[in-house]
Amino acid sequence: MTTPGKHPLAIAILAGEPISHADLTMLEVDVRERVRATLLSTHTGRRWLRTDPTLNAESADRLLEYEADFRQSRRDRTLAAIIERASPAAIEQHLSAIAAGPAAPALWRRLAAEPTQLIKAAASLVAASDAQAGEATLHLLVLDPLDPFEIGDRQRQDIASSALTSDIADVRGLAAEYLAGHDPAILQHSLERLHADESERVRGIVWDAALRVDRPATVERASALLSDETAPVPLRRSALVALGTRLPTAQMADVLSYFVIHPDHELASDAANLLFRQHRNPTTATAARDSPHADVREIAEQLLDPLRGSPAAGGSRPGDPTRSSTDIYADMIRQLEERTGNHNDEPERSSLRLHPKPPLDDTLDSK
Repeated sequence: MTTPGKHPLAIAILAGEPISHADLTMLEVDVRERVRATLLSTHTGRRWLRTDPTLNAESADRLLEYEADFRQSRRDRTLAAIIERASPAAIEQHLSAIAAGPAAPALWRRLAAEPTQLIKAAASLVAASDAQAGEATLHLLVLDPLDPFEIGDRQRQDIASSALTSDIADVRGLAAEYLAGHDPAILQHSLERLHADESERVRGIVWDAALRVDRPATVERASALLSDETAPVPLRRSALVALGTRLPTAQMADVLSYFVIHPDHELASDAANLLFRQHRNPTTATAARDSPHADVREIAEQLLDPLRGSPAAGGSRPGDPTRSSTDIYADMIRQLEERTGNHNDEPERSSLRLHPKPPLDDTLDSK
């Protein structure tokens, strides 16, 4: 018994029976078109049509209109035949869908014969708002160290540069990572724009690359941003972390001393973490004791504690040859008295105001 409205041949094909494509061509024209329409309405039917060895450009263009087939995540060898036989106009019309899925390698193999066209297509894809197509294009054409489509380093950098203008943060991040490792000067030249990127990942990569390419100019730009209390906090945090990661403690001590007492908790915490991880010095540690934020004060107390502190930050440890047991005991008594006094003066501590920030000295030797 056949399903109403469906030709027996269509039913057999949709059931997965091994039907020859020649059987379809033997039907009368109107019947053949009805069967073809039935097959086009289902994924299984379209896959069968894509396996036709006599597939022409017109049929390939028609199958290319079903973009969902090309955006699927699983591999499908039948998709490559469509890319190989479709007309250039259809390829251009459905470029994003093709580049986003498993047929993308077939697309780039086809365009590799015309490098100019390939670069143009890739640049438009990575700069557009299709995240799936943009990321896939970067992975295939730019990030693959083997350069399977023989694009060349200069062209890959051009594609990555185009991706920096994408609306998609992940696409910009991938491009920035590639350029940071292959041509960081491109990021340094774009610092004025990219330091304000909405992506923390992009900002961090760009600051790091710029500091490697032109440290004095980058330090000056970061210092101006850090001094601007009207600038968004996320942007200032990225600049602070970038400087703290790259500059020596001699250049960072005064800057961190300013920010550990900053009213904004995130900025103060970033400064305290940099103090603890990389820039232990007595100036910043002592300033951090007066922070309006409890977690920052806790870091300062730990670094300055005579029993568990850090000599680099002005504290000590048991067995420190430069400190006698009398000195350590005196420090413990002093800290206990200060903690008691600070507890009584807590309302005053919370009303601290910022002092003027010393400028960064970018003339000092780098690490």
